[in-house]
Amino acid sequence: MNEPEFISEAVAVVRDEKLGGPVSFRWRGHEYAVKEVIATWADCGFPAGAPRKKDWRLRRHRNYYRVETTDGAVYELYHDRGVKLAPGNWVLYCRLA
Repeated sequence: MNEPEFISEAVAVVRDEKLGGPVSFRWRGHEYAVKEVIATWADCGFPAGAPRKKDWRLRRHRNYYRVETTDGAVYELYHDRGVKLAPGNWVLYCRLA
């Protein structure tokens, strides 16, 4: 696969208790086991189109994970941590390979 496939769908994730990263995720009725977490990074920036005067409440709070599954596919997921009143959720962002 040459071009990333944009997905952006909510998924259910089983997390590693100690590290917090994904060990598996369920997408469209199929369970994908994570073989390796290739990379992680945080995004605490402002979304495109945010007002010029930045307000901390508009910031994104996401942890991204690039993972390889046991079938050899590579995906990017993120955990949108949200705010206290709206608990975080997981999104399958794209398939890279």
